Amino acid sequence: MFVSGGVVDYDAAKNAVYKYFTVSNVYLEAGVLTFEVLDGDIKERFKKCLSELKTIGCLATARRENDVIKLRIFPHSRPPKNDLRIPLILGIITLATVTIDGVLRSSSRVFSILVPGFGFADVLSNGLLFSLALLGIIFIHEMGHKLSAKVDGVSASLPYFIPGFPGVIPTLGAVIFQKEPLANRDDMFDIGASGPVAGFLVAVAVTIIAFETAVWVPVDQYRNVLEAVAREGTFVQPPLLFNLVAMLYNKTGYVPFFMTVGFAAWLGMVVTALNLMPIWQLDGGRIFRSFLSPRQHMIASYIALGFLVIAGYYFMAILLILMMGRNVDIPPLDDVSPLSFWRKVSLIGLAAMFALSFVPMIRIF
Repeated sequence: MFVSGGVVDYDAAKNAVYKYFTVSNVYLEAGVLTFEVLDGDIKERFKKCLSELKTIGCLATARRENDVIKLRIFPHSRPPKNDLRIPLILGIITLATVTIDGVLRSSSRVFSILVPGFGFADVLSNGLLFSLALLGIIFIHEMGHKLSAKVDGVSASLPYFIPGFPGVIPTLGAVIFQKEPLANRDDMFDIGASGPVAGFLVAVAVTIIAFETAVWVPVDQYRNVLEAVAREGTFVQPPLLFNLVAMLYNKTGYVPFFMTVGFAAWLGMVVTALNLMPIWQLDGGRIFRSFLSPRQHMIASYIALGFLVIAGYYFMAILLILMMGRNVDIPPLDDVSPLSFWRKVSLIGLAAMFALSFVPMIRIF
């Protein structure tokens, strides 16, 4: 519940609630100051009241019980300020692991075959561009969450990058920690969608850079390139967005072979699509929970896990299943107000974003 020990200033809390709501009854319920309100649409009033309650060290919840809306007041301490040291250290380590990974990938003989004179300086610059592109996508993704939290008046941590292993998985992404509960379903939707949307926009920009730096290979020679790639590593399927961007270049008879930055764009698309899945540990979990009941959300989560298995994301599906053992539903403070109409409409855009970004590990279509 994100609440901490403390004492509620009953008089100040009553003044705040009476300022924004029509109260029919007020009493202590199990020691908790409780108001029954007559207002039907409480969304905006609740947010304003909540903002005022925070100034006196309180939070409120709104629940509908037996057709009665009840506001309950709880003590709440202001979250501590962010500590820059650990995020900075993790960021530097992750920059190193990703850059080393980019240099290793850029050292493939395939590049020297396709680009005559591809030397050590090219390997370094290619690896650094990969690192900046991938970390840029991840960083903007997380800052999308943080900016949304700031707009909604919710305290959140700085991004914590998670270093990986060069040559295998250079980074496990990044995470920010929400320090306070969300006011309503709109805020839950916004903080869930903001990261994937921000990351997707940067991934699109990185995709364009990938095409601008790609080597365009004649179709009749492309099979030889694929054979060389197979000897050096793994060929991955491109997302639909790559195919659409390729149409803009109008190079009939040629196929783009991407520098390492193309892999960064591919990873950005994968991260975007997977984060939109309606599983509670992912961003999509918040998006779907904003308009689904806890039971409906659980069903959607298991359907999504089945889809991941079919698509070849076995390890991720297993990891998420193990984490689901401690699934805790955390509803917004205002669990009465529904998700706004235009946010429901915007689900169409998120679905399109998923379709453009998703990349199956095995062919499922």
